[in-house]
Amino acid sequence: MSLAARLLLMALGIGIVGVVINLVRTRRLKEEYAILWLFTGVVLVLLPVVIDLLDAVSFALGITYPPAFIGLVAAVSILFILFQFSTSISKFSERTKVLTQEMGIMQERVRRLEAELAEAQGEKAADASLGSEQRDASLGSA
Repeated sequence: MSLAARLLLMALGIGIVGVVINLVRTRRLKEEYAILWLFTGVVLVLLPVVIDLLDAVSFALGITYPPAFIGLVAAVSILFILFQFSTSISKFSERTKVLTQEMGIMQERVRRLEAELAEAQGEKAADASLGSEQRDASLGSA
């Protein structure tokens, strides 16, 4: 790998790490998601340094074209990121379902309490009008 390509990969890795740290700092990216992105940035910084070691590992595994090994590692890394997103989506989907059910129960309770309150206020109004009618009747007979 040429020196320019190595420097480009290192700069890209440093840029990713900087962006991820800034997103976490400004609370636009949660720490649990930042870990894999930080790992990706660090790998991009270290990859140009240990590229000769990766070439040796790929030949030892029987992969005669070293960039194919790097592509395989990148594909597996993407699968890990997708797996993390899938688990997060599943967790949030379950939370949303539970919260929706709880909200429905609360709305039903509010409706019942409002009906009971309206019924109680209706009884008070009826008692008050009945009491004033009795007062008027007793004043009229006196």
